Amino acid sequence: MSRNRRLALAAAGAVVVVALLALWWSQRSAGPQDGAGPEAGAGGEALSLAVDLYFPGSAYSLVRERRELAVPQDPQAQLEALARALAEGPTTPSLHAPLPAGVEVRLVYLAPDGTVYVDLASPEGAAPPPSGTTEERLRVYSLVNTLLLNVAEARGAVLLWNGVQRPTFSGHLDLTHPLLPDPSLVSREPAGG
Repeated sequence: MSRNRRLALAAAGAVVVVALLALWWSQRSAGPQDGAGPEAGAGGEALSLAVDLYFPGSAYSLVRERRELAVPQDPQAQLEALARALAEGPTTPSLHAPLPAGVEVRLVYLAPDGTVYVDLASPEGAAPPPSGTTEERLRVYSLVNTLLLNVAEARGAVLLWNGVQRPTFSGHLDLTHPLLPDPSLVSREPAGG
């Protein structure tokens, strides 16, 4: 890929992120409005939801770890809670954290069309760490499967790295379009089994 093409992709990604942040901030600042739907009357009450988090396991697959999360009824807040719980890592010792040390979830935004944008932030703006094909696939689909298989309103996921939609994280997986879940990566073995 030429340098001009990479710069154009980076600039386009930055514009998308700034627009999403502005939209997200304006929605958060406005607060609930009258008649905005069933969530508006809920007063932000938390629900206790049984969710499945998908962590890389030792058999080159994702392993489902069932958890109870207390989250607001709002799908946006549910997605944020899921992404942050995943970033904290598994409670099952045989499973692995999907994100490299120091990487955190900076922003999760659910667009009206059902696309979830997840911005991962690395320390000091570092590039994604190198990895093999399997490791990159498990990292990416750990997030994608966790978000899209738990929240019905989420229909596709776009992953950003330090605010930019990169063509790939480690050179193996195409990240230029919204990703769909890949259940074929999920092990039939339960967590800890």
